[in-house]
Amino acid sequence: MPTNFMTGRQVPLVVGAGALSRLPELCRAHGASSALVVTDAGIAATGLVDRLATLLGDTLPVTRFTAPTGEPTLATVDAGAKAARELASPLVIGLGGGTALDIAKLVAALAESPGAMADYLLARSPWTGRAPAVMIPTTSGTGSEVTRTSIVADDRGRKQWAWGDELLPEAVLLDPELTRTLPTPLTAATGLDAFVHALEATSGQGRHVFIEASALQAMRLIGQALPRTVSVPDDLEARQQMQVAACLAGQAIDNGGTGLGHNIGHALGSLYHLPHGVAVTLGVEATLAWTIEGREAVFAPAAEALAKGDTAHDLPARFSALADAARFDTALAPFADLEMDAEALAATMQAEENAPMADNAARRPGPDDWHALAEATVALFERRLSCRDVVQEESS
Repeated sequence: MPTNFMTGRQVPLVVGAGALSRLPELCRAHGASSALVVTDAGIAATGLVDRLATLLGDTLPVTRFTAPTGEPTLATVDAGAKAARELASPLVIGLGGGTALDIAKLVAALAESPGAMADYLLARSPWTGRAPAVMIPTTSGTGSEVTRTSIVADDRGRKQWAWGDELLPEAVLLDPELTRTLPTPLTAATGLDAFVHALEATSGQGRHVFIEASALQAMRLIGQALPRTVSVPDDLEARQQMQVAACLAGQAIDNGGTGLGHNIGHALGSLYHLPHGVAVTLGVEATLAWTIEGREAVFAPAAEALAKGDTAHDLPARFSALADAARFDTALAPFADLEMDAEALAATMQAEENAPMADNAARRPGPDDWHALAEATVALFERRLSCRDVVQEESS
């Protein structure tokens, strides 16, 4: 049957090794009088912010805003917006992973919109303006650099949404050299996050041909490049493929939304503060076979994209193999003592802020499904931790 759909604005991209050097001309093109660099403590410690400030030295005065460690919060965004509002004609530069980019996008919108960040959660109020922005990702996963959505924790620690065209930047710089020193656990978690974005966008209720074009290509690239970035960290070709794939997957979810893995992932984030890539990977791996059941035709293109000749029923095992090849279990190490509660997880999966993701899934959970899906997620988490412990014992 014919379908009706509309796509969002596509953000201009500057791609390739050394792309960071193009930043001064991008700043000049948007008529800014100052720059606010929004980053996180980890990036600030690498000296990359100093390098960026030197690069802009003859173009714009630079003010730095370093977000606290952890997920974006309302207080952090409000503080960043205050810093931006104090500058003359600022351009906001997001530098870092998904957390820094989400904060930077919200700061740019809030800089020219009244009130506090809490006023804009779940689209309670429309944005009334924004400062120009440039996003520079240093991970290959969230795709936040090209989406109209940002995630922020409210005062109760719940992961909430904000969205709007105002969150799209003027340009994105994808420089694979900036991901070269990314630790293996982050490489794994962010890369698998990008795969999940592509998979859920191309199988969700909102899918259409333009989503499939970008999402399926993203999955092909990730299947080829993610294991290489882990085994050969200096492989710039693989790192550029991962950056492009994450961006394509971000464009796919911006138009098609996410699904059950993100529903579970956001619930895990709210309850246990698991990093986003870790949480959604667990959510998808635990429930993919259930989601595919009865929807085999929907998942067939994704299976073929990941491994030529595969069918939908092969996809769960292929995804687990990709997670293993990316050394995903190294990303679970900080949570070895975490105990999950399936009942609490099932309840949080059904919370208002998480409902749209489940509603967009290829297979929507019914009243009798929530607890079983939560139990499957908890069991997978415990099994992966157990297998990790066995491997460590054998290697010691």
